[in-house]
Amino acid sequence: METLATDYARLLGTDDSWRVEPVDLRLEDRRGEIRLKRIGSGVACPECGRDCSLAYYDDERLWRHLGTMQFTTELVT
Repeated sequence: METLATDYARLLGTDDSWRVEPVDLRLEDRRGEIRLKRIGSGVACPECGRDCSLAYYDDERLWRHLGTMQFTTELVT
């Protein structure tokens, strides 16, 4: 059975290095909060392909994403 987290993972185009946690969908506020969790200890540099640390992923951050239909969509990493 498909879940809302699975659907959002597809919509965001995440790969196996990210997991979408349960989505907090607030119908009365027309807002969806999607929590993303990084899997693994490092990331690949987009320029050279070498492994990098996750230094910038220490603190929780909130990112405004494009809206989903009439809902405000926010990503929390």
